[in-house]
Amino acid sequence: MKKLKAILVDDEFDSREILENYIKKYCENVELLALCGNIQEGEEAIKVHQPDLVFLDIEMPYGNGFDLLEKFDTIHFEVIFVTAFSNYAIKALNLSAAYYLLKPIDIDELVEAV
Repeated sequence: MKKLKAILVDDEFDSREILENYIKKYCENVELLALCGNIQEGEEAIKVHQPDLVFLDIEMPYGNGFDLLEKFDTIHFEVIFVTAFSNYAIKALNLSAAYYLLKPIDIDELVEAV
């Protein structure tokens, strides 16, 4: 089975670590290629790795997840938003998000999203 190449963008270290561990343990078909702490790192990692999937936080210092997506003319990857804020769901869905996960992450929902 071909693994999905993925990148994780979240400004909170603990959130990145928790999601990374969940993905490694419960989503065997996902290979995390980069863990990014801001949208600048995320943009660079997307350009370098050309992922199939991006796990993307919304609220981050110096820009949000939507700002990151706006840096690309065409989005050639699926986006799973991972956030503590439910009020962005409509905007995320309008941007064709594959899934919208609320923190704290429910493992069953994570598996379903992937």
